[in-house]
Amino acid sequence: MIQKKKDPQCLLLVDDNEEFLESIKMALELETDYEVVTLSDSSRVLNLLEELDGKIDVVITDLNMPGMSGDVLTNKVSHYDYSIPIIVFTGEGTRESKKRLLELGAWDFLEKGDSSNSPAVSSLVTAIDKVWAHAQRRRPLNKRGFIFRDEKMDRVNGMITKLAEIPSTVLIQGEPGTGKELIANEIHNRRLHHLMGEGERVTEKDYPYLAVNCGALSRTLLESQLFGHKKGAFTGSVSDQDGVFVAARKGTLFLDEITELDLDLQVKLLRALQEREVTPVGSNTALPVHARVVTATNRPIQQLVQEGKFRADLYYRINVVNLEVPPLRERKGDILPLARTFLSEIASEYNCAERVLTPEATEALLSYHWPGNVRELNNCIERSFALGNDPNSISVEDFPEEIRGTGRNGGGIAGFQQANQRVSEALETGLQSGSGIGTSTGDQFQTYDEVVADHIREALQRSRGVKSRAATLLSIDRNRLYRLIEKYKIQV
Repeated sequence: MIQKKKDPQCLLLVDDNEEFLESIKMALELETDYEVVTLSDSSRVLNLLEELDGKIDVVITDLNMPGMSGDVLTNKVSHYDYSIPIIVFTGEGTRESKKRLLELGAWDFLEKGDSSNSPAVSSLVTAIDKVWAHAQRRRPLNKRGFIFRDEKMDRVNGMITKLAEIPSTVLIQGEPGTGKELIANEIHNRRLHHLMGEGERVTEKDYPYLAVNCGALSRTLLESQLFGHKKGAFTGSVSDQDGVFVAARKGTLFLDEITELDLDLQVKLLRALQEREVTPVGSNTALPVHARVVTATNRPIQQLVQEGKFRADLYYRINVVNLEVPPLRERKGDILPLARTFLSEIASEYNCAERVLTPEATEALLSYHWPGNVRELNNCIERSFALGNDPNSISVEDFPEEIRGTGRNGGGIAGFQQANQRVSEALETGLQSGSGIGTSTGDQFQTYDEVVADHIREALQRSRGVKSRAATLLSIDRNRLYRLIEKYKIQV
C-alpha cells in the first residue's frame, strides 16, 4: 500500500478523459492524503489557478488534449507561476517530446497505465513526492516563489527563462524594495532546473546560492568574505577561509549594492570576473571561479560611472545582461496578488485564520503610489494583520495613515499628485519645497548629493532622530544610513 502523506498537498489533474480522471482521483484519495481537483477542459486551467489563488501545489497533465495541448499548458502554467511543479502524465510521449516539455518548464514526465490499479499510480505518487521535495528544498531560498501578473513583469520573467540556458553575468537594477534578490534567486533556481533537464546531477553542495551585501561590511571584512584569506593574513585570521567566489562553486553568487564597493575592491572584482580566478588575502596562489555572478544596485550606476565613482570597465563586465525591475507603482497588476500572498503567509506564521481585504482596502492599495515598493506592501499587510480588530478581514482603517490618505502629504494618487504640485510650485518660485527638493535663489540648482542629504534630514526629522525608523522610511539598511550621515556630515 502507498504510504499516506504527512503534509497533504492539493493536486490538479488535467485530462480530457473524464473516466480516467475519476479513476486516478479515486485511487489517489483512497491511498494517500492528497486533495485532488480534476479538470477535463484544459483551456480553463489558468482561470482555475486564478480562482483557487495559490491552493494548487502540483499540476499533473495529459499531453494530447483538445483545447490546449499539454506542451502549451506546461508553458502557460510555468509562466503563470514557475514555483508550481508540473508533471506530464501521458501514454503517447516520445523521447523528443519529453525533452521539449522539460525545456518548457515540466518537472517530470512519466507513462500512463491503462487503469487506476496499474503500477502507474504508484509511479505517479513517487513522481509527486520527488517534485514536491525539490520544491520544498527551494523554498528556504525563495519562500514565496516569483509572483507576478503584470505585463511589465512578464517581460522580466521571459528574460529570466532565457538566462536559465546560459551562465552569463547579470546586472539587476531597480528601486529599493522591488525584489531584486528574489529575481536573483529565481535566476539561480531556473538554471538548476534547466541543468537537471539536461541530465546533469545537481546538488545544493555543488550548486549553492550565496548572497553578499556589499554595503553592509567594512572594506577589510568584505575583501576577506569575497576572496577569502590565509591563516595569519591579518589580526584574527586564525585559519584559512574560502571566500564566497570559491564557496559558490558552480552555483550563483549574488552581490547586492554593488555600487558600494571601494574603487580598489572594484579592481579585484574586475579581475575575478575577467580571469575567472581569485587570490585570497595573504596568498600568492590564485583559485579558479566557476559560479555565475549576479549583481544588483538601486543607484544610478551609469551616472556613477560618468562621475568616476564606479569603474567603467567593471560596469561593462557586470552588465552583460541587464534586468530593469519596474517599481510597484508601475505594475499595478501585481499589487493584489502580492497582498493576498502576504496575507496567506502571515496567517500561517501567526497560526490563525486567513483574512480578506475589504473593497475599500483593495481600492486604497491600488491607489497608493508605494515609494517603498514590495517591501512596503509587505510591511503594510503585516502591520494591518497585527493591529487590525476584525479577525476575518483587513479594512482601510487598519492601514498606516499615508495609505489611508490622512497623512501629512495625503495618500494614494491624489497625495502623490499634490506632492508633485508643491514641488513644481517651489521650482517655479525658486523656493525650497516642503519635501526638501527644490532650487536655491539665483542660477544655482541643487546637486544630486544635496537632494539626497535633504531627503535624509527629512527622514530623520520624521522619525525624531531614530535611525532605524529613518532607514525604514528611506528603504535602506541602517549601516548604509550611517555611512550616508557621515558622508554628508548630517547632524542628528
